[in-house]
Amino acid sequence: MSWNSILRVPVGLLVLIAGATLGGCGSDSTAPAAPGFLAGTASNHEIGVVLRSTGKAVTLFQLGSPTTQVEIPLGTSSTITPTGLSVRGKRAAVPLGDAASVALVNLETASVLRFFTFATGNATGSAFVDDTTVVAANLLSNQVGRFTFNQPTDAIGSLVTVAPQPSAIAMAGTRALVVSSNLDANFAPIGNGVLSAIDTKTMQVVGTATMGGTNSTDAALGPDGLVYVLNTGDFVSQGSMTIVNPSTMAVVTTIPNIGVGPGAIFIDGAGRAYISSFFGGTTVFNTGTRQFVRGPDNPVCAKLADGSCRGAFAATTNSAGDIYQAFFGSPSQNLPPHIFVYGAGTFALIDSISVGVGPAALSIRTF
Repeated sequence: MSWNSILRVPVGLLVLIAGATLGGCGSDSTAPAAPGFLAGTASNHEIGVVLRSTGKAVTLFQLGSPTTQVEIPLGTSSTITPTGLSVRGKRAAVPLGDAASVALVNLETASVLRFFTFATGNATGSAFVDDTTVVAANLLSNQVGRFTFNQPTDAIGSLVTVAPQPSAIAMAGTRALVVSSNLDANFAPIGNGVLSAIDTKTMQVVGTATMGGTNSTDAALGPDGLVYVLNTGDFVSQGSMTIVNPSTMAVVTTIPNIGVGPGAIFIDGAGRAYISSFFGGTTVFNTGTRQFVRGPDNPVCAKLADGSCRGAFAATTNSAGDIYQAFFGSPSQNLPPHIFVYGAGTFALIDSISVGVGPAALSIRTF
């Protein structure tokens, strides 16, 4: 998200493209279930799934042969401003921002199956409830809706109102945990961010919690069953992370000083949280000890000649624990976009992958 989850630039603009939680843990790379491209290579069956915001496309690459890629166009309309990515099985849901719609993508056939639409607004976060059901957020109408793959119409229905400017959704059991930045029409904080719990069977809000900071933009569920919510703040001062028990919606604690402009979080199976910052790469936080492995003073990043860090839109890991980090690129600095790869444990930069313009979110999995 770094300017994350696509064009998240200072406060308001940022939210318009805000955050998608990705659930993309690296998975077993020894037994592919899919034929063809999604099977990967003989030695590595993992596939990277990259949302390219300004590129208006999803790009797939084989981890065992990163230059072997497939591109899935999402459309050419100027209203298509993709904002995130959620993946389940061989399907991906991609909220399309100003197009007020969500693209359902078949990753196996590399095609868009269908578009599901809000009447108006800006589609932001999404999450799979089950194999054929998705919930999605509307930033401008302050609503969350639901659709199923084979429903008779394209309308996103069962709408429920949440706190202003919802931007990301994380699932905890049958509950959809909706992150709202709680900003007004001028993108100024009304108060601290809000997390709303929605029962996805009834599509009713069953609980809310107030975060420990402003402009909350992304969240991820940890293996401890707790949800970790990023409070991006004003992009000038340090952001924070609020930990919530999703069963009771009680705030456990808020971790301060996690970096300036944190905008995307991914948590691996060992409980390590990878927090990507608009301005400072990716920090690594151990949710078990609640200590940084790599803090904001020493983030995982591709450094510039002056020793400063490139920003990071998002990061995830493969099954070996290597970190894959999306760098959006900076034309003004003549810095091309890349997926940077860092070695497990050492955090040393070991590779860079070109996937086209605007990489803003990514997931790695075995199909």
